[in-house]
Amino acid sequence: MGVKRALVVGVIGVFGAIGPLGWTASAQAPAPATLTCDNAPPLDTVQTADPPTPTPIEGSLLTKGLPCAENVSTRGLFGDNALANLQRGFDFYSWLTFLALNSPADGSSIDKSSPNTPTKWEQPTNFKQLLDVMLPGGKSSKWEDKKIVPPECRDQYNKLNGKVMLVEMIEESFNEPFKTGPLIDQQGNYAIFDILMNKSMFDYIQEHNLQSRTGQQSKENGSLRVDFPAGTNTAPGTPGAVMIKVSWKVLDSPNERQNFHTVDALVLMPRHPKEATSPPCLRKTLGLVGFHVGHKTVNRRQWIWTSFEHVNNVPEQQDVDKQQTKAAYNFYNPKCDPTQCPVNQTPPTPWEPTYKGGLKFHDSAFRSQITRVVPLTDEAKEMNRQFQAILGDSVWKNYMLLSTQWPSDFGCAGKKDTSTPLPPDPATDFKKEPDMNCSPAPTFLANSTLETYSQGTDPLASSSCMACHGNAVSQQVRPPDVKPQDFLNQSDFTFMLEKAR
Repeated sequence: MGVKRALVVGVIGVFGAIGPLGWTASAQAPAPATLTCDNAPPLDTVQTADPPTPTPIEGSLLTKGLPCAENVSTRGLFGDNALANLQRGFDFYSWLTFLALNSPADGSSIDKSSPNTPTKWEQPTNFKQLLDVMLPGGKSSKWEDKKIVPPECRDQYNKLNGKVMLVEMIEESFNEPFKTGPLIDQQGNYAIFDILMNKSMFDYIQEHNLQSRTGQQSKENGSLRVDFPAGTNTAPGTPGAVMIKVSWKVLDSPNERQNFHTVDALVLMPRHPKEATSPPCLRKTLGLVGFHVGHKTVNRRQWIWTSFEHVNNVPEQQDVDKQQTKAAYNFYNPKCDPTQCPVNQTPPTPWEPTYKGGLKFHDSAFRSQITRVVPLTDEAKEMNRQFQAILGDSVWKNYMLLSTQWPSDFGCAGKKDTSTPLPPDPATDFKKEPDMNCSPAPTFLANSTLETYSQGTDPLASSSCMACHGNAVSQQVRPPDVKPQDFLNQSDFTFMLEKAR
């Protein structure tokens, strides 16, 4: 999830009896728009069999809650290959996570979803967008506070009774990580990025006054090692910190909408440096094309990183080489001459959207020509096929898991136990590890819509969720006990704290 300063989305679960975070008991029927945290998520294999057999991927999995934490084993379908067994377990966990977050807010089954069925992660009772937390002036807020609607969108928002998604664009809403450029679809529209967090993250931020730049730089926070809550399956189960980043495609044509999960949205354009007036607020139908989830758990304190995409986003480069492409893609034109449409190139500058152009790119002839550099594994493709099959005719069958990145160095990943307060340990996740934070597996992971221009296998240039987020910092003053050669991770693998105002 290599996104610097991006808007981040997070999700929270509901667990046990009403506990410290106020979640509804998972044994009760969940109220509309709530997420349940499952403290006994199924393994990907039936461990009682010898050798283990695959856990049936069937309809009962569609209604499982958000895993409180991973449930994986070195014992599995790949014999003595512990790494492969664990990877399959994490990918299984990722699919359970995806299903739980995207389940209908009204409590119905996800396999019955229509394109515009609201999901649980889209509900303000479950998530807050980043800019709803990092308020002007560093103002503190409460979870139940109503959304502050910008004046440019207020009339439209009120006429729609607030039943619309509001996306306030800033540079990170259209410019990819480390300012590598925007992504332009085959209709000439900007892809739009958004980020949210769950209540576990929100509460931690408010408790330590991290929503404020002044608060982060206070004397009290000078020695604070940011350490978001970790999810655990220990009864009754707690979800820990969860953040989500999504990418949207503007759907101008009604004919496109049947293949995507869609939202009715008000998009507030980003302020343009050469414009004296306020930016316009545009009503658009948006289709989901990318979905990142970061989940911190007690045994994976470098977080677990899940990435999904729409199946028609881009072709794999190996399929392009073999001339085995589909008729059309969201971000690739198979009919364009390669000499005229070089792949994975950034658009021509300037990159900023203009008020006059709206969400159309200024160069009306330009379209991004994107391919997937690192192909999905055969194992990931087979798991996708099985989960897509149980999703019936819902739009969610059009989404696929790319992979799950997780810290495979158990010694590194499990050194810090927050149940017993200990002094800072330079070998924990507070210090950037020389192996890119606990040997991430797989080493590289890139979403074609969210890390478009950093795909590949170059350790110094290619996308790795943990390696990228291991560089994240807050605005805190550097602690006095840090050695000059140390790289301190003061933000616990999230770029969100940089956006404090």
